[in-house]
Amino acid sequence: MDGRKGLAITLLSISRLFIIDVVNMKEIIQTTIENSQKESNNYTYPIFVADENGKPDLLASSVVIEVDDKAYLVTASHVLKEVMGVGGGFLIGVNTQYLTINGEFTYSESNSTDEFDIAFVELQKDFIETNKIEVLPYENLAISPLNSKPHIAFAHGFPNSKNKQSKALRQTAAFKVKAYAFAGVIREDVVDWPKYDKDENVHVCMSYGKKSDKSIPTHPRGISGGGLWVVPNILTDPKVKLHGVFIEYYKNDEISFSTEIGQVVDFIRST
Repeated sequence: MDGRKGLAITLLSISRLFIIDVVNMKEIIQTTIENSQKESNNYTYPIFVADENGKPDLLASSVVIEVDDKAYLVTASHVLKEVMGVGGGFLIGVNTQYLTINGEFTYSESNSTDEFDIAFVELQKDFIETNKIEVLPYENLAISPLNSKPHIAFAHGFPNSKNKQSKALRQTAAFKVKAYAFAGVIREDVVDWPKYDKDENVHVCMSYGKKSDKSIPTHPRGISGGGLWVVPNILTDPKVKLHGVFIEYYKNDEISFSTEIGQVVDFIRST
């Protein structure tokens, strides 16, 4: 066989393998993203606030996690304070029904701006079992520092921009809302943390802005209190894990912030 012809055949075979690998990798990534969002949806619950007339209003998001064999509903502190400001009931949506949370909340607060921005309440076992609430196992919390930048990162919750009140609240006894996510990249290059009153040892920064195809991501209003989820490695560690609780975004700077989940766990254990 002519050497040049043999080389051409070899290069062609390699290129075909490369194309197949690229296609397979795209499929793996897409499947991982879809499965991860479905998984995170199991532990994410919309928050409603009841107005003076008792009408529920979609407000924000929350996650239910396990810490030391107990279950806690966690959200952003500014969400709880907004509910307290309205003076109505704190409701979550579970299986199209509204459930009132009557427990005592613990929430972060400072003399100026609360940048920790976390609130939580313990959920009793009978309440969880009766209402079939799913609790994220402790081992699915990304407590330990990530060894490298995760392959996939996304914030997940119930944005107001995607859930119109007229559709979500057609009935007073049931609701219809849908969870959404926006993906980004964990930003380790944010050096001016004080500019945002954030602490690199407490918070996680993720990009927020136009995607490579110029499309605009989901407006995050309503995702506050939801989770920042990551897939560390789509091949060696494809299990989605909760990395933080979403608290704030900066549209002009195209970044968002979450409170790191290890810090949240420490806060729960300290009270």
